[in-house]
Amino acid sequence: MADDDEYELLPHREIEELKAELSKLKEFDIAPTKKLQVSLLELNTKLDKLITIFEDASHEMRTEESSLSFSEKMQPILERMNKILDQNAEIASGILTIADMLKEKKAEAPAPMEIPSFNPSMPNFAPQGATKQGLPPIPPPPRRTFGL
Repeated sequence: MADDDEYELLPHREIEELKAELSKLKEFDIAPTKKLQVSLLELNTKLDKLITIFEDASHEMRTEESSLSFSEKMQPILERMNKILDQNAEIASGILTIADMLKEKKAEAPAPMEIPSFNPSMPNFAPQGATKQGLPPIPPPPRRTFGL
């Protein structure tokens, strides 16, 4: 032995106790470790099965997608868009028809009577047919905006 090695002296009884503990540990079956190993193996096989399922699904999706052309994929969207365009054309046609009808009615209608305006300085002023509560409200003229 070399002189520079450090060592410690232990009583013989302590060494015997350590040897006995070591021999007990060697005899003891390490069941938790084996159970853990079995559990890990089962987990590994289940993960392998799961990965296989995902790979199969991915393969089926790729084959399904490759079988459809771009135009076949876009067909449902184009049908919906065409339906919306037809509906918009019908709405625009209806708006133009209503505008034409209003022009005809305006041309046929006599000139509107002029309604005197209310003057607060004349409290007793009341046009014919008006009640004490006041005149019924006059609806505003129709608003025309045809920006399609």
